[in-house]
Amino acid sequence: MIFSADVEDWQQSVFDFERPISQRVLNNTLRLLDILAEHQVQATFFVQGMVAERYPELVTAIVAQGHELASHGYSHRPLYTLSPAQFKAEIERSVAHLEDISGQKVLGFRAPTFSVRTEMLPWYCDTLQNFGLRYESSIMLAQVRKVYGFADDSILQQIRERGLDTYPLSTCTVLGKSLPVMGGGYFRIYPYTLTRWLARKLNKNEAVFYMHPHELDTKEYQEVAKPAGMSPAWAVHQFAGRAGMVKKLHQLLKDYSFTSFQAQYYN
Repeated sequence: MIFSADVEDWQQSVFDFERPISQRVLNNTLRLLDILAEHQVQATFFVQGMVAERYPELVTAIVAQGHELASHGYSHRPLYTLSPAQFKAEIERSVAHLEDISGQKVLGFRAPTFSVRTEMLPWYCDTLQNFGLRYESSIMLAQVRKVYGFADDSILQQIRERGLDTYPLSTCTVLGKSLPVMGGGYFRIYPYTLTRWLARKLNKNEAVFYMHPHELDTKEYQEVAKPAGMSPAWAVHQFAGRAGMVKKLHQLLKDYSFTSFQAQYYN
């Protein structure tokens, strides 16, 4: 199974694009690195360019521990809000920062909020390949929110026909409906026993787990979101289950074997 983490600062990447990158992303990601080291797991870290720019030492720490470095764009703005030229500028800036700091070639990309759309595939795929990227992991084959998700897997074939490898996020089928599993808010909110049950039929060689280091941060609501006036409904969506994440993560890392995209597919 692939372990992946999207390295972004919640208050800038989700709450307000105009906020500066805070030290929380540094602290949260270092904490995740410690947990992975404890279990001797290598992972893929999709690092936002603004984070790499603000904390180059974090990029160095990720690489020093043997993890794969990949791109998560630069500003974390959804791709469907960008023009082809703006997307090119984001990828160029992101990849340049990551490669300059690490001295390593970046092979992968994950779109902020899985914001790939069918109509953008020509310039999306071409841009990634023009900067030497070989794969993307931005497709959720489940329609659970209006902002992302695909009803069928034809999008994967379209991406591959354009010469780019694609690795969708993990889903399972329950009563004929495709449901996300092994990632993000779903992992936070589902009881761990439910995650195990839903994941029982996954192809363990191809399944992809994903998370954000900020999901380990149990103080962010009280210290950032609540003072800023976040609505209760949005607060539940963003913060529910954070208190149990560390325990769940340790159990997950005991129950499954993990590696990075690079180690699995590009060695």
